[in-house]
Amino acid sequence: MMASTAGAPCVLFPGQGSQARGMGSGLFDRFPGTTSLANDVLGYDLPRLCLQDPEGRLDDTRFTQPALYVVNALSYRDSLERGEPEAEYLLGHSLGEYNALHAAGVFDFETGLKLVIKRGELMARASDGAMLAVVGMSESELRAFLAEESLARLDIANLNTGTQTVLSGARDEIERAHRLLGARSVRAVPLKVSAAFHSRFMAPARDEFHAFLKGFRFSPPRATVIANLTARPYDAEVPGTLSEQIAAPVRWAESVRYLLERTSVEDCREAGDGSVLTRMVRQIAGEAGPRAAGRPSTTAAPRKRTEPHGEPDTEPRTEPHTPGARPRLFCVAYAGGDERAYAPLTEHCRDIELVALERPGRGRRAGEPLLREPAAIVDDLFAQLRGRLDAPDTPDTPYALYGHSLGARLAFLLCRRLRAEGLPPPVHLFVSGESGPAIPSRERDTWRLPDEAFRDHLKQLGGIPPELWEYGDLMAFYERVLRADFTALGAYEHVAEPPLDIPVTAMAGEDEWFSRADIDAWQRETTRPLTVHWFPGDHFFIRTQWPALARIVTSGLAAA
Repeated sequence: MMASTAGAPCVLFPGQGSQARGMGSGLFDRFPGTTSLANDVLGYDLPRLCLQDPEGRLDDTRFTQPALYVVNALSYRDSLERGEPEAEYLLGHSLGEYNALHAAGVFDFETGLKLVIKRGELMARASDGAMLAVVGMSESELRAFLAEESLARLDIANLNTGTQTVLSGARDEIERAHRLLGARSVRAVPLKVSAAFHSRFMAPARDEFHAFLKGFRFSPPRATVIANLTARPYDAEVPGTLSEQIAAPVRWAESVRYLLERTSVEDCREAGDGSVLTRMVRQIAGEAGPRAAGRPSTTAAPRKRTEPHGEPDTEPRTEPHTPGARPRLFCVAYAGGDERAYAPLTEHCRDIELVALERPGRGRRAGEPLLREPAAIVDDLFAQLRGRLDAPDTPDTPYALYGHSLGARLAFLLCRRLRAEGLPPPVHLFVSGESGPAIPSRERDTWRLPDEAFRDHLKQLGGIPPELWEYGDLMAFYERVLRADFTALGAYEHVAEPPLDIPVTAMAGEDEWFSRADIDAWQRETTRPLTVHWFPGDHFFIRTQWPALARIVTSGLAAA
């Protein structure tokens, strides 16, 4: 499909599932140098795999992902040499996102190939998982179906269109879901994959990939790349976004709707010989109405947009709902957690902007020294939060704080600090997995344990995927972070102060070690009536209760 000269050109890159024997025909001969480089990096004959596939390996994730990445890259390069315009917007489906980032100059061809090789290897390690495409049900209808049939080990992996969704999870439950949907005359198609991609079962792959990405440097994109994870343009946090994408849903429909507010269907072209993504874009445009299918509205105020060659464009464009206009939930991670700790909550809080307050020594701040004193941690969190509260575009936006376990105590101290500084208080404090701060922490002496006993205790607590213990280097990093956090927990000393004048909601798992009196102790810290919720599960009950937590948070902010 030729791009229109009237709008901003967009290129779509397909992902796994679009592979077919014969793909790349003509491209390998056209670009022999790049093909030779790919063969050297891969250690095998890529054209032979793609064109002939004599060993039947093209559907093996370890081979599929590198092959698609190379063919997508050559296809885009070929389109430019044939006179197609360079893309201003780039959008890739799952694996295709790596081609979008490469096309935007975030990394070179060889680096991208190395990344997808590692990604494919890690994702291929998972077993006993499966995926199922469901056609004809909305997301809300499908979630209701999962709850009704107690299919608790299935996640929504791809939100492709308003009525095309992919489930991912345990193979036995995928098979059961297939039967049950068939009985309801709902079309469901098993996908030819070996694992539960974009689901909680990919957590070990996600964590190891995040550690792997720390060895690479990434450049700012020179075009707008829309991330599957957020359905918004990439920011500076490339490693975190790419690693989280492995275990998080592909928000394709939302990404396309964001795109169509800035360009049109006619200005999109799909890399390669397929048209699956193009058809989905047309369907999503039809679901959104005639305005999305054509040019964007020109009633919005002009917005400066930097072109690839540096020339400003002041063409009127429709702006999305400003994120800062939504209520905000500032999240503080539990011991060992980083800014990804509450990422699944984002999926269920579409009308709330979630902001992770990242502590030093982890995530995007892994290179900074760890903090072991509660006061120093709160100073750091306060500086981050104050910067957000002082932002000129969101001066009066309501906000709340949420913390789990250690994060609950830190969020509480942060509320006190805000009061001491005379700054606008949060409209609500949400805490989970922790007793009232006047009750000494059960984990206050954990930091004193010798190494072997410390590891044994971590296993008893849960929260760390069993598979992660197999990776010694990665666990050594996490142990260091965990021990620092437990040291801060041990150093916590409660100081009596007047209670906060904000609502507090406390949540706990029914199988945790807390008594009801421990949780009710939060009432001492607020002048408002305390709200308490108990959930099935242990200390990390939150990982199976994201939808319920989202409803509680949304309700609390709405009441405020």
